[in-house]
Amino acid sequence: MRKSVFTAVAINLSVFASSVAGAAPSQSQKPWEKIPGVTTHLRHVDVGGTRLLAAIALPVTGRGPLEPILFTQWVSCGTVAYREGSGAREILAALARETGRALVRVERFECSELDYDTELAHYVAAYQTLLKDPLLNPRRVHVYGSSLGSTTAPLLARALEREGYDIGQVAIQGGGALTYLERMLIFDRIYLERRPKVVPRSVIHQELIDRARFHLAYLVDGTHPDAIARRSPRMAEIRKSVRGLGGKDHYGRPFAWHQQAAKKNFLAAWAELEAEVLVIYNAFDQFEGLRGHAVVAETINARRPGSAHLIVQEGVDHSNARYSTAEAAYRGEGGEPAWRETADHLVAWFRGRR
Repeated sequence: MRKSVFTAVAINLSVFASSVAGAAPSQSQKPWEKIPGVTTHLRHVDVGGTRLLAAIALPVTGRGPLEPILFTQWVSCGTVAYREGSGAREILAALARETGRALVRVERFECSELDYDTELAHYVAAYQTLLKDPLLNPRRVHVYGSSLGSTTAPLLARALEREGYDIGQVAIQGGGALTYLERMLIFDRIYLERRPKVVPRSVIHQELIDRARFHLAYLVDGTHPDAIARRSPRMAEIRKSVRGLGGKDHYGRPFAWHQQAAKKNFLAAWAELEAEVLVIYNAFDQFEGLRGHAVVAETINARRPGSAHLIVQEGVDHSNARYSTAEAAYRGEGGEPAWRETADHLVAWFRGRR
């Protein structure tokens, strides 16, 4: 696994394509993305010997350097480039088009092998480099984290504050600030309560205790899941039943990604931030609980009253689709896109504050 790097940054900012949206690409070169009303400028950033692709997206009517919104993304691997019809990417497109600010993204390099510490280090180093770009005005910097990017968002923002940047606003949706161990236990409880195979609720008690033992060894003690499975037949059963836990990865990421996340004190980072914060929780979220989101707003407001705002969207799931029941959302049955509602909250927040 790569060594985490915060300070060893080789700055080599080069233009990959000065203006992608609206360009007439050749047959051998297609645009990285094309967002209506937005021009995307691609960059290469060298971070500790790793070359990362980055994008600065600007509204076509924007003038002069714009304040940036830095994005931290979900756990699953895949491009952050705009793809029509993807709710999460439609939200990003709305931020680029409608806030009057620049949306800045960094593609992860070899994501399936990338651990949490290195991913975070790449964000910090790459964004420090990109903030020197003449398209951006770093007078005030903003951050948006989606899904488990909600955990890297405060860590990135706090790291930039320590470097002297004024972090104006931070917004998150789909991730909270409980310990990662608690997060995974809530994840498991939601699965046990809503999974298609209905079981008596009475069995959940012992099931969660057994899973807590497994996750404590896996996430907190840093033990390989296979080694835990060899401890007892019951631990072997748990190892097979944890959602997304494969032979060599967990939701497509190395075990180390999750083990390192479990060591992070997300709430401490939120408590230290000087920014204004928006927290969006979708009530039919399949993975996260309300408490993890609410504690962010409560922690900030206890220190700086009125600085954090919590919005709960009823009937909406983790991926910003609307369902009739939480169980239907868990099965993915009959949902309707609701990304516009989330985007409206975010756009209003980034346009109207400070």
